[in-house]
Amino acid sequence: MPLPEQSSGVPAPVLDRLGAAGYRAMIAGVRLGVFTALETGPLSVEELATRIGGTPAGTRSLVNILVAFGYLRHDEDGVTTAAKPGSADAELFWYETLFEQWADIEDTIRTGTPRRGFYTWLRERPALAGRLRRMLAGAAVALADDIAAALPPAATVLDIGGGHGDHTVELCRRRPDVRVTVFDLPETITALREDAPRDRVTAQAGDYLTDDLGSGHDLVLLFNVLHGHRPEECRELFQRAAKSLSPTGSIVILDHDREPPAGLGPAAAGFLAMFDLTLWQGHGGGVHRYTDLAAWLGEAGLTESRVVPLAASPLEKLLIAGRPS
Repeated sequence: MPLPEQSSGVPAPVLDRLGAAGYRAMIAGVRLGVFTALETGPLSVEELATRIGGTPAGTRSLVNILVAFGYLRHDEDGVTTAAKPGSADAELFWYETLFEQWADIEDTIRTGTPRRGFYTWLRERPALAGRLRRMLAGAAVALADDIAAALPPAATVLDIGGGHGDHTVELCRRRPDVRVTVFDLPETITALREDAPRDRVTAQAGDYLTDDLGSGHDLVLLFNVLHGHRPEECRELFQRAAKSLSPTGSIVILDHDREPPAGLGPAAAGFLAMFDLTLWQGHGGGVHRYTDLAAWLGEAGLTESRVVPLAASPLEKLLIAGRPS
């Protein structure tokens, strides 16, 4: 089959197909345990086939494509890993999301309404939900030191949409001065982590878009919440959250910024675009620009804002906003 000509900067469809083939082959390698088997050192194709329970012919064909796409090397010493994929949880989560959750994305784009919401879809797949849980818990640990150091002094914290309490648990470990209320839907809040310190963490069930958020909070956390909502919902939530603050309180946002930092290259823009479309498909939401978030916070009276980059996750930032002093 001849390769189509390609004008400068415009990907030919065949390259997209090749990329999809490489990605699918990598997923096969993850599922079969290829990369785990090679952690102990080089193996012949036959040895690798035995380790993964495959046939030598099929394993050789898989090795060939993984070599072509740069995941493996195959030389006189045997087969070795050249570029290890991400964690199995992350790779398999994104594979199932892209190829199953996106299955009817054309309908969602036309109608603006997902046929099944992301969390409904996820509940039907407990193994996949477990992968996402481990990913989120790991991300909270990776970011915890930077977050704890950046947050203003606080005694009372409201963690809106705090889910299982991953960020709350890590914050309590690093900030013994805080008491946190985790506010989320009943089906989520009942699964608050068992290691959450019950003398400092309170679970409150409710809908944060409509129910009372209380008052007098020193900090309101909106961590990985806003990307599930459209702009009008974010603006309304800011108004309601601002009213729940103490006079010197702040709202703190953790999320992806639709405008990635300069110098990260096209992969960063590609990931954000993929994440944005995934959010549209799953929630009708999307990735927001931090400049827009700061403007909406200003509408709620929180005009003093600053952005804190996070070394462990360059595409995410903290946005801390309060009232003028």
